[in-house]
Amino acid sequence: MNKKSLKVAILIRHYDSSGGGAERYCVELTKRLAKIHKVHVFTQHNAEHAENITFHNVPQWFKKPRYVNQLFFSWLTKRATKNKFDIVHSHDMATHANIYTLHVPCVRTKWTQSKGIRKILRWANTLLSPRKIAYLWLEFIEMQALKNRHFISVSEYLSRNILQNYPKLSKHITIAHPGINIHSQCTKNTITCSFVQDLIITNNTFMLLFVGNDLIKKGLPTVLQALKKLKNNNIHLLVAGNNNKSQIKIPSQLENNIHFLGVINNMNALYSQADALVHPTLVDTYGMVVLEAMSMRLPVIVSSKQYCGFTEHLNEKQALILNNPKDINDLSIKINQLYENTEYRNEIAENGFKKSQTISWENTLKNTLLAYNIVIKKRGGIYES
Repeated sequence: MNKKSLKVAILIRHYDSSGGGAERYCVELTKRLAKIHKVHVFTQHNAEHAENITFHNVPQWFKKPRYVNQLFFSWLTKRATKNKFDIVHSHDMATHANIYTLHVPCVRTKWTQSKGIRKILRWANTLLSPRKIAYLWLEFIEMQALKNRHFISVSEYLSRNILQNYPKLSKHITIAHPGINIHSQCTKNTITCSFVQDLIITNNTFMLLFVGNDLIKKGLPTVLQALKKLKNNNIHLLVAGNNNKSQIKIPSQLENNIHFLGVINNMNALYSQADALVHPTLVDTYGMVVLEAMSMRLPVIVSSKQYCGFTEHLNEKQALILNNPKDINDLSIKINQLYENTEYRNEIAENGFKKSQTISWENTLKNTLLAYNIVIKKRGGIYES
């Protein structure tokens, strides 16, 4: 089988570049795949448009419970794609893809890491939960070392997690890091950002940026406590993302300095107005927001590689790294360093920017095509990416 162009099916429930990291990754990669191959996207929610991509709406019969929708999404896309495509590439949980790009730690992780009586109790509790059984079953079917299947991990951090849970996949994983649009980056303060300009701020205001949909998992409580400790009214925090602020208790003395912006479609505009990004995440397989902020010449404070996959590629000259993302004292010191020392802040920002320019979506595409080639060759076909 000698093909210059493949017919590729992309599976993802939410095809939206303003969504989370997985959705943004999928959209950016798919746009590039569509320049080479005939791409069809199967999705329940489409917020994008492209003339060279064919979109297929997958019905969402059940919004809740989510696991039921996930099962139906897998079943419906299997029916729609079976024997019709050269490659079925899933960014979601499904039972039937050739290529899986994995974005988050394995569902099985909690069970794998439990020991002794806790492990017994966890499995006993699982038997009483249809939701847990459904997700574990889906993942088990998905994570099979089959001849016609290959896996793409977005980071070394995630690859280690996958192999901890499914060691038989050691020869079936390719890493394809997220990237940035290098050619279209702009510098600080070059884009008008009305939702920031509308805030009542002064020339001395230091704009600290926090981006994340899961406020607790991404470390917002620690940021708030660090700001409370600093007692500096000139530091304001911008919080962007599809998040529920009601789950966070804001200290009364910070109420006028914390600004929830919601979902921002033009993130470059927001990066352009901020002075620094803070990302004390507890779990992040990569941390695309850190890379994006660095590409906009923002200095970043980020959790160490034990918590954030991208940090594995950074050093102390390129970012301020938190050994423990829950360490309020360390975080407050690092925020204050950036606030007080403009020269240091600019140095970190410039070093981070240079690092970001070595990471592009073209590399993501290249490694994805290598994974496609592995699957095609195992079928006995020939395809050179």
